[in-house]
Amino acid sequence: MTDKFIQQQMYTRERGGIFHATDGYDTIAISEGLDKAFVKKYLHPFCMYHAPQTLTERGEKDASLYPEAVTIFQPETGELVIGQSVFVPADFTGQRSTFFMHNYIIPEGMKDDWIKQPSRLFQLNDFKTSYDIGLGKVLAERKAVGHGETDILSVKNDLLDVLGMTEVHFKQLLYAVMSSIAGKKKVFISLGVPVEQYSKYALQLLELIYLYLPYAHRRKLGALTFSSEPAGKNYLHVMFYEPGTLNVADRSIEKQFIFDFAGGGRISGVDIDGQEHEYLDFALHHFSESMRIDEFLTFAEMALSGLSGEQKLELASYYQLTAIYLTLTSSDLSLYQKNKIGFLHSLLKFSQAKIEAKPELVQLFLQLLAEEKLAADPRPALDYIGAVIAINKSMRCDEALTFILETLQYYQHDPLFDKLWKEIEQDKHCHEALLIFINEHPDYDVLLEPYLDKRFKQVVRIEDILNELKIMLGSPYLLSIEKFKTTAIKKAISAISNEKKPFKAVLAVSDFKIEHQTAPFPEFKNKLLANVKMALLRTMRLRDISTEDILSFGTIFPKKLNVIDLKDAKAKSNYQVTNVLYQLISSPSQAELINLKLLTVVEREQLRDVLLRILRNNPAPEQIPLLLIAFGSEANGVDYPGLFEHLVRHSNEKTMFAFIRGNARQVEIDPRYKWSLRKYLISSPKSIWKNKALRNELKTIKNSSLQKLLKDVETATASPFVKFLRRYGLKLGLAIVILGGVGGGTWFGLHQLFGEEAKPKVPKTSETAAAKKEDPAVDQKENLPISLAGFKHAGVGEDGQSFDITLEGTQVKKIYGQVQPNGAQSLFLTDNTNHQWQMDLNSNFNPSPFDKKGMLKEGFTLSSAEYDLTGDDIPEVIMAASNGTSETYVWVYSVDTGGLKQEESTFLTPIFTAKGQLDVKLKDKKLILPKDDQDIVYEYSSESKTFVEQKNN
Repeated sequence: MTDKFIQQQMYTRERGGIFHATDGYDTIAISEGLDKAFVKKYLHPFCMYHAPQTLTERGEKDASLYPEAVTIFQPETGELVIGQSVFVPADFTGQRSTFFMHNYIIPEGMKDDWIKQPSRLFQLNDFKTSYDIGLGKVLAERKAVGHGETDILSVKNDLLDVLGMTEVHFKQLLYAVMSSIAGKKKVFISLGVPVEQYSKYALQLLELIYLYLPYAHRRKLGALTFSSEPAGKNYLHVMFYEPGTLNVADRSIEKQFIFDFAGGGRISGVDIDGQEHEYLDFALHHFSESMRIDEFLTFAEMALSGLSGEQKLELASYYQLTAIYLTLTSSDLSLYQKNKIGFLHSLLKFSQAKIEAKPELVQLFLQLLAEEKLAADPRPALDYIGAVIAINKSMRCDEALTFILETLQYYQHDPLFDKLWKEIEQDKHCHEALLIFINEHPDYDVLLEPYLDKRFKQVVRIEDILNELKIMLGSPYLLSIEKFKTTAIKKAISAISNEKKPFKAVLAVSDFKIEHQTAPFPEFKNKLLANVKMALLRTMRLRDISTEDILSFGTIFPKKLNVIDLKDAKAKSNYQVTNVLYQLISSPSQAELINLKLLTVVEREQLRDVLLRILRNNPAPEQIPLLLIAFGSEANGVDYPGLFEHLVRHSNEKTMFAFIRGNARQVEIDPRYKWSLRKYLISSPKSIWKNKALRNELKTIKNSSLQKLLKDVETATASPFVKFLRRYGLKLGLAIVILGGVGGGTWFGLHQLFGEEAKPKVPKTSETAAAKKEDPAVDQKENLPISLAGFKHAGVGEDGQSFDITLEGTQVKKIYGQVQPNGAQSLFLTDNTNHQWQMDLNSNFNPSPFDKKGMLKEGFTLSSAEYDLTGDDIPEVIMAASNGTSETYVWVYSVDTGGLKQEESTFLTPIFTAKGQLDVKLKDKKLILPKDDQDIVYEYSSESKTFVEQKNN
């Protein structure tokens, strides 16, 4: 549709039209520039005429008695449509009545001329009431349309008298129409005038209202000057309805604005009494004086430019604009004085967009700042400054900054000072301008220093300080403020001394970045980093330093410092010790090359203390050179006894073996090392000499002095029997073995030879064969019934001092026993991860299968099995000590090798113990002990977490 011409459309009942070839209602003629789709979608729904019920009921045929129905509406496409529908007594057939409608469509580009000249709309006198289709289906495009020129205000009083309206009614009606356009409610009006003159008076009243409608509302208004009854319709806000047709029982109608002037003046839906309505009062005043308000409407149009459509229709916007307009035009600040903050918020609302086109608002803002000079009233001061800052985001005037600065100075010793700065921070431009001004004028330092101190006061950790810096440096201009930089660095230095992990804190400073880096940032960061590094050296505590800290040291100080430049003695000492520690920890294999003499005696002692502490946690084999330094001394060389004790306590067998192998030549060089090694191998409960595999590996080390020492250790740790053989020769040894094979025991149970503890009884050949027969040769299926004969039985070691039970189960590989030098027995379990755990067979059995030293009594043998008794799909370990006749003792252990490795002291504590007689049976997740011709059955209860006894005869 072209914006240059007014388009036309005519609609009635005819013999075919634009859209239909058959008889009926249709558009019969349109202008060429009118889009047919627009006609069907928007015009056809409004092509209607609802004749007065009073006339149709009596069958009135006189067309002059029927009122015209003028329709005005504005679809979202932007056009303004104004049309007239008239009653036609007879259609083309002459047999039935119809109506004829003529619409003018004003394009969007021409619409503003119409809405700013209401007479064009409401006094339009160029409507056709019929059309000869013989003239064709094309109507001319128009540049103008005829209309009257009557000044509606000149007939205002007469009109109100005829309609029975007062000025108060007019105020209410204006409120209702504005509210309807801004919202969803409709305005229904009935007039007490002759029905044939209905549209005439409706148009006059509409024009009168239209004079006081803001332009934004005019661009939306839709109205119908006559309808036989009130009904809501899209795009229509005001509808004049036939008197007497209002259905008061219709709740949807009751919710609308009702002005029933024809029915006694009943008004509903409007309640504005006792309230301030600045715009309505302003409009009513001018209405009373028959004065237009075009200047205000033009001002409002300017002030609202750039705001949303919703804000342009809000009544509140016009209430606010009225106060601003009156203050501007009268130079009277009384409305401002009445509510300063509210007035500023109003000014803010209209300053947020297109401020360059609103010089009047800028002028008023500057006038108010000059009037106030500063926000001297403490109660609204914070809100006032907030409003000034917000307005100045758009206006950007120096007067506002001066006003804010004067206010800050006024409150510098007041709690409001900090809150004012928080408001200022909301606008980076304002914040920047103020800080730069203060920085350039030293007299104002008193305002900057407390502000920066407050910003950093709440943060004490480096992480928090860096986060605060990241936020603040979103305003990069801060880096031009010297006071800011010195305050930030001072705060970071203070934080380092209080950090639990100062090395990590310095690394965080080293990694510190901001999103948008400017040229001054690297310089600031380097200065910050240099200061926190020095703070670290001054405040670090070597007694607390960790391996992680030492390795971080190398990252923090990638280049060696010139210690001469370090003026602080403590920083210098800490640097030198930590630097050596870093060299040692990062390259332990090069430890011998590091000259410790560069350190003072005190520093070397500190170095050893740190190494001792950090090497407590299972030192790796490659860290062995560090142990030699850690146990060194100034006068007596290496403290080897202490070193071996340290390794026993804090390392594993692998590390100990590596240490011995790596220092093999020390056996012939250092007598103290030789003596310490011998003592460890012979006497230590955790000596690797007791590990057969490691013992054999020790023997493979090619060092004659070490091998000679190992032979000495082997002799010293041999059993009395072996020592006897070595002393008295092979023949006597063979005789004793033969005798032992006939009537002796295995290891545990029989008194040892020559008055020592007993060795266990050797089973008879027939018993051994029977046991082997019953003992499965291959793994049984999981949880099949097992008797004591099916348990895995203990086998005696070659040295006569040990035994083992090879389980090869799902959880446990084997159980191993060893006689200690003090004569006591130790028992160990090896899981399937080759981790070894000490077992405890202590119990409250009385009598017990063990003697006072924990040795198994003569006649008893140990055996073990895996079996799931608790039903958790994790087999338990069952240990049994039996004499094969009348006594069998049973221990049940819950095994969880994954979890228990973290708490070794609780590993394999028995969850159940019991005593039986001849046998033990494991069947159907139950423990069965035959006793006195009946089976005692123990079944695990998941509720009580224990075994419950049952008896089966």
